This record gives sequence, C-alpha cells and structure tokens, in this order.
Amino acid sequence: MTEIQFRISQGRIAKGFTALPGYEAWGTLQGTDPGKPGSGAETPLARVHRHSGSDDRNPAFTLTTTAEPAHTLCTITPQAPQAGAADSQTAYAVHDGHGRFIGRIIHGRSPLGIRQAWHIEDAGKQCSAVAYKGTTLGWIAYWAFSPFWAIWALVFLLNGDLRPGGSLWNKPRRARWRLRSGGGARKVALDFRPVWYRTDSELLDVHLSYAQAALYGA
Repeated sequence: MTEIQFRISQGRIAKGFTALPGYEAWGTLQGTDPGKPGSGAETPLARVHRHSGSDDRNPAFTLTTTAEPAHTLCTITPQAPQAGAADSQTAYAVHDGHGRFIGRIIHGRSPLGIRQAWHIEDAGKQCSAVAYKGTTLGWIAYWAFSPFWAIWALVFLLNGDLRPGGSLWNKPRRARWRLRSGGGARKVALDFRPVWYRTDSELLDVHLSYAQAALYGA
C-alpha cells in the first residue's frame, strides 16, 4: 500500500498565490508524514483554483503544482446530466494536466435518500468507490443532541459571543470511500477523518483523490 496523507488549508497564507485568469485562490493541499499527523512537518502538494465565473463549461476547479513555473495537475468540470440520472445528482469530469479524462465524481444521495453520497469512478471503470457523508453513529448523536442547540446558543450569547463558532452547528462529515466489489471485504481507497485525508494511490489515482477532496470541501 502506498499511502498519502493530506489536508486542505484555506488560511490567508494558503491563499496567497496568484490565481489563474477567471479563478480565485481557494486553498492549498498540504501533505504530511502519515505517521505524524498534525506534526507541522507539511509539504505543499497543490494549489486549488476555484472558478469565479458563471460559465459551467469552464472547470469548477483547477489544481496546479506549487513549484514555478506551475503546471496543471487536474481539472474538475461539471457534466451535463445523463439520461436516467436522478435530479439530485451532479456529475463532474476529472482530466489530468494533459487533458486526458481520468474519471468522474458523482454527488447524489444514499439509497434511502438520507445522507449525501459521493461516488468516484475511474476512466476505465475498473475502480468504483462510494462514500456517504457522516457515519451512522455520528448522525444519531447529531440529532439526539439537536434539542440542546438552543440552550448552547443562549450560553454563547450570554458570554458575549454573538457569532457562535461553526463547530456548534457542524454536521457529521466523516467519510470513507470504499471500493465496490462483487464480494468480500471492501478496501478503503480514500478516508476523510476531519481534517485529514488518507488515500491509497495503488487503489485510486491520486489526482482523483485530490479532486474529490476539493469538491467535498467546497
């Protein structure tokens, strides 16, 4: 297994680069030692440029190298709905830096329609991984404690915090992209445990992992 661990940084420094024409500097992918998450020993892996216009024909995101002169790693472009696709589905085509199609990412709903679903499929349809936003246990806890939100909000207000931190309202975000297979245990190709992503580049093209992280974090 060849594991890569990375996160999306969107602080002021992470956005301090010149974006491509028609784009905004959205963030930077930071890689780190898999054995030392959060150690501070991070390496910039890619810059993420987000399209700032309304033309859906342009890539929604473009990922470039951090070294100069920068070159494109991959682009993420919305696709027109396919025949028979659910109204709630949104599909994106991912191309590498040479314009070669490497896969699709589909955003939809789980079979029961309760959770968001993310599906990654490579160009040859040899790899198909799906994840649902938030774990079952996480959602149970989220709704179980929801009646107390008003009390917590009041506590924040009484302490002079007029804008409570986003963590007060955050929904579960943990996700594991498991490979679909005919039988047996399904391997995890991409794992998101806020705020870190872990991907196995032997199971999933690393640029598809980066593209999925950008869409998931948008």
